[in-house]
Amino acid sequence: MNSASFGRSRAVAFLQRAVGASALAALLAACSGGGGTQSVPTTTPNGPSNAAMAKVTFTMSWNDTLVSNARTPKYVPATARSVSVSVNGGTPQFLNAPAATIVIDAPVGTDTFAFATFDDQNGQGNVLSRASVTKAVVAGTANTVSAVLNGVVVTVSVSLSNPSPNAGVPATVNVNVTAKDADGNTIVGPGDYSVPIHLAISDPASSNTLSLSTNNLPNSSTTATLTYNGGTLSSASIVASATGVTSAAATFAPTPTFYQFSIPVATNRPNWIAAGSDGNMWFTENPGGAVARITPAGVVTEFAIPTANAQPQMIIGASDGNLWFAEFSTTPAPGTSKVAKVTTTGTFTEFTTLFSPPPPDNPLGLVDRGDGNIWYVANGSSRVGFQGISSGVAGETSIPTANSGPFGIATAPDNNLYYTESAVDKIGRIANLFTAQSEISLTTGTVPESIVRGPDGNVWFTENGTGKIGRLSPNSFSVTGEFPTLTPNSAPVGITVGQDGALWFTENGLDKIGRITTGGTVTEFASPVTGLALRGIAVASDGSLWFCEPGTGLNPGRIGKLVY
Repeated sequence: MNSASFGRSRAVAFLQRAVGASALAALLAACSGGGGTQSVPTTTPNGPSNAAMAKVTFTMSWNDTLVSNARTPKYVPATARSVSVSVNGGTPQFLNAPAATIVIDAPVGTDTFAFATFDDQNGQGNVLSRASVTKAVVAGTANTVSAVLNGVVVTVSVSLSNPSPNAGVPATVNVNVTAKDADGNTIVGPGDYSVPIHLAISDPASSNTLSLSTNNLPNSSTTATLTYNGGTLSSASIVASATGVTSAAATFAPTPTFYQFSIPVATNRPNWIAAGSDGNMWFTENPGGAVARITPAGVVTEFAIPTANAQPQMIIGASDGNLWFAEFSTTPAPGTSKVAKVTTTGTFTEFTTLFSPPPPDNPLGLVDRGDGNIWYVANGSSRVGFQGISSGVAGETSIPTANSGPFGIATAPDNNLYYTESAVDKIGRIANLFTAQSEISLTTGTVPESIVRGPDGNVWFTENGTGKIGRLSPNSFSVTGEFPTLTPNSAPVGITVGQDGALWFTENGLDKIGRITTGGTVTEFASPVTGLALRGIAVASDGSLWFCEPGTGLNPGRIGKLVY
């Protein structure tokens, strides 16, 4: 049996209560030599043992009153009603409010003290905070034991200081995480959380536009920020999670924002636009007789087309890395109908279409089907044709309906080509120049114009005359939906597929950009500049939407960008 001689032994715990706080406990144990001998058994994780013991007195301040003004305030949860103390894994003893002291036996030597606060007496109810500290208790000298109580996390919430900054502009926002204990007290420092809180970005589009300064929050004093690089992002979530705790999330959704860029020659009118293989956007100017390049920063460079009065129309980025466009020229009569390409350094090559007698071909819409050809519709002669990208081979065939005014052309999953006939309210289908064509009729006054292959396997087109967006199923070759825009007289013209899986279109009559999901839900975004008569629209490599604003009257043309 071990024994020790003590004249007096004491330990004091200073704790103060604060609303919404986890606890920091400073525990002071002092041992001094003197007369008397005692032998006290204690309990260890390995069973009972005998050791030299010290009587340790712990003192609690429950009422916001410091035991000593010289000591730093130490906190426990406001709703704490009892505190437990155990030594070396032994049976805990409890101090109930409002009692101030508890005396326990602590062996001389290295001890592990465990503390916990509860919201009911005698260690009942919910555990609010915990701490464990190992300390060598030395006989005959003052021993100080300090412990920081860690709040037991039961719920977590997360919010953002600015969840909707302007899209297109880099921003950094604060990620505000709040952890609470079982009584709803907000856990504050200086202690840690009982379990670390993990932060993660949930970005369904995998946009790579967001990053966190840290993914782990061990305590309330560790802060996190979210950095947005200004790129295209519909929405994402910042998720806070912890072991055994229900996750929480905050939505980050940039506010769709318009940007406007002037062009060098105010009288040139941008009409159609496409993404180039060089990371820039390229657009046609009619009048102006040029193809222009605009950088992501808005710097415009114009390249004059070799043919005078070329009247360039639709433009596409093709599989050969060049830009291909249609020359609609009607002057001088009979015009110089051509399909042309321009390299990203501004070198042109032009190909005269096959049907030049009156009426001239006047090509308008075109598409790269991936078969080595650029396919186009001849608006003036009501024909469909192709120009070999590298073979030099070309061909044309007539559309069944004369004077149909074909406007746009697109591919579909069935490998057929679909084209709009704006003058006769029809949509046509052709496999190649040597097979029969098919046509379906639309409602009179529809005036179908641009057409695009949708992300859902359907073909989508603008109805300029009725202010609707149409959906056509290639499987049944029938229109399966017509969806009105939100505002009458919108006169939609251009249409493209966004990185978000929705269709985006220009509203020529209202200076708005429209968006429609494949399920038919329509939203609209008004341009800050009016009177610009929006036409072509295309998606940049970063997902932003670029569109042409030809302008009207004295309003000069511009290029617009919408970042969402």
